[in-house]
Amino acid sequence: MENSSITIEIKQEVSVFLVWIVGGILLVTIAFFLPASSNELWYQLYSCCVAAVVYLLALLFYIVRKPISMLARAAATASVIFTMGCLLFSTLQMDSNAHWQVKKMLDIRATGGRGHMRTTMPPPLLKTLQAFHQQGSLKKETLAQVFHRLNDHAAVGSNIHKPYYDQDSLKTYIQALEPDKIILVSQEVYVRGKNPRFKNYNGQEGMIQEKCILTSKGITYESEN
Repeated sequence: MENSSITIEIKQEVSVFLVWIVGGILLVTIAFFLPASSNELWYQLYSCCVAAVVYLLALLFYIVRKPISMLARAAATASVIFTMGCLLFSTLQMDSNAHWQVKKMLDIRATGGRGHMRTTMPPPLLKTLQAFHQQGSLKKETLAQVFHRLNDHAAVGSNIHKPYYDQDSLKTYIQALEPDKIILVSQEVYVRGKNPRFKNYNGQEGMIQEKCILTSKGITYESEN
């Protein structure tokens, strides 16, 4: 009888322990999907951490219940709280480092993006300028007509940038095609510039944007954002 009673108690404890495990998994899983509208994974991770802390504290109080001595309960509680504090500090440090790295990578990409814009915008304008002046003193075509002819009859609003690779997000739009002036606007679609409220040519806000202006005298640049 005694062995049967012990076996029943062990089975009950195992069943209760399994219920705690399943409950903890469900709680953390649900917590992960609660802030699903956020674009940052860190909000989901923090939500999971809060759920896990609540679960572990409840599990702790269940495990160290009587007949365990008060001293053992206090020691176990202090150890768990200290461990959770260390994990929280480590998580906050990783969060801070991750955001710092993202910011630095975007700064590097912004610098590279501006250089890329100033490298890709001039060639079609320089070809246009060269063809325009090769006409001699009697100009049969305006700057706009030459540009239009040399660039597959592109019109105002067209993106004339041909991506160098799949992740190349640069856009170069024709802003103006006037007889004596051509304006190209180049912008990024992911990297932010100096002014977050700047209205970009394609309707976005706050992205890097550079302008290149061609006249019969040459090319000028303007850094717009």
